[in-house]
Amino acid sequence: MARENEAVFNASEDYVLAEKAAGGDRAAFEKIVRKYEKFVCTTVYSVLRNTEDSFDVSQEVFLKLYHSIGSFKGESSFSSWLYRIAKNAALDFLRKDKSGKNVSLTAEDSDGSEKVIDVTDESDSSSPEKMLERQERRKILYDAIDELSDEHREIIILSINEYTYEEVGSMLGLEIGTVKSRLFRAREALRKILKEKNYF
Repeated sequence: MARENEAVFNASEDYVLAEKAAGGDRAAFEKIVRKYEKFVCTTVYSVLRNTEDSFDVSQEVFLKLYHSIGSFKGESSFSSWLYRIAKNAALDFLRKDKSGKNVSLTAEDSDGSEKVIDVTDESDSSSPEKMLERQERRKILYDAIDELSDEHREIIILSINEYTYEEVGSMLGLEIGTVKSRLFRAREALRKILKEKNYF
């Protein structure tokens, strides 16, 4: 029960901070930035796979967040809502970018060893066909994540953003064993969606 109360508190805290930030409270917005800076940067990096570009896009994400935070109504978790902003910003960058970066999105399985997704392309990055293919596969991947349930999407997002089991448990108010089992089910659900989309 204490863990469940902690999860509710964390969600409520984000909502309160968002409301304050929307009202012009700079300290509240800065607290959100500090809390989710790693989350945004690694979400963007998981798409772009380029440190310099990821830094620039992450700054754009927080600028967009500053102007749009008033639209957060608490209908989903703040991390899921922010994830969509970061993902869309990264994909928008890719559509404008001509360099054709690779993408690699991996995650450990319940025993800490199995990869969910690992996509690389060592072919000529100057090929328009290959660039289009990579961008399409990225879109399929993130569309699949969006199709997960809120519970599964949230824990997948936290996982691919390199939070530890302990950190995920603390954020969601879950025991470590529950985190591992829920993450395993989420990955299985993601694999199923990707298989249906002929990703593999």
